[in-house]
Amino acid sequence: MRTLALSSLLLVSGFLGLAQDSTDQLDKAPPAVDEALRARVDQYYHAFMAGKYKDAYLLVANDSQDAFLEADKQQYKACETIKIRYSDNLTKATVVESCKGEWRWHGVITPTTFPVTSSWKIEDGKWCWTYVRPTQVPSPFSPTGFVTVPPETAPKDEIGVPRDFRGAAQSILSKVTLNKQAVRLRPDESSQDVIRVHNGMPGVIKLQMDQLAVPGLKITLGKSELGANEETTVLFEYRLDDPGITCMDCAKKIRGTPVVALHVIPTGQAFSIAVAFAPPDPVHPYKQPLPAPPAPQP
Repeated sequence: MRTLALSSLLLVSGFLGLAQDSTDQLDKAPPAVDEALRARVDQYYHAFMAGKYKDAYLLVANDSQDAFLEADKQQYKACETIKIRYSDNLTKATVVESCKGEWRWHGVITPTTFPVTSSWKIEDGKWCWTYVRPTQVPSPFSPTGFVTVPPETAPKDEIGVPRDFRGAAQSILSKVTLNKQAVRLRPDESSQDVIRVHNGMPGVIKLQMDQLAVPGLKITLGKSELGANEETTVLFEYRLDDPGITCMDCAKKIRGTPVVALHVIPTGQAFSIAVAFAPPDPVHPYKQPLPAPPAPQP
């Protein structure tokens, strides 16, 4: 299964260089060569861990300095070299790191671990980070998660990054939908209501449902993970036979409209759901309208 990680893809794309096929790639090198590269790689990523990007800049090849300055930069918590492949008679290398960091989206911070691939070459007798134009780049606007890079002269939107980035991002976020954002429960008797959640994105999403500290109220999420075009339900139950209710008269008189949140990972969305405790309208018991949903979060 592939999870569509919108923000993570964009953060990593500045440093992600896919390894190029070559007939002389090697997984091993003489100890002196390997130790020299690993020392420079460790120094480079330690600069990112410390947030001292000027120190990392000192390890960049002359012809890649502009690319380094233009790239997005993310501070890592920890990095570990997991693979090195040498090429061009041990003068170039592709290094894969496993880095821990934080993915931030719409106010949600999620610790995550992801691979970061970089290219290196020997310049003036030292290993230096170098920019290699990839043949593919990660893109949240592609169903596969990646798009082929056309010639450098092609318009930007032809490499999977639309001119209206904000509009495209909103289009992606709109593909996770709820059939309603308010439920009604009767406090004078056991009752229930259901909300349906649909994932219209091409990748997998995870759901997390908050709970409310209301005796007798139970919120049950049908599935915590949804694949492409899958659907699940959120069941809201108010049960007067709940052992947590210590005052039956109080439970039957509960009123108000507390709000609970449904979180979507990795998009970072938080859907606010209003839970209305109210008896039926005595005049129109079957036509009682649902409360208006809370205003959407920015």
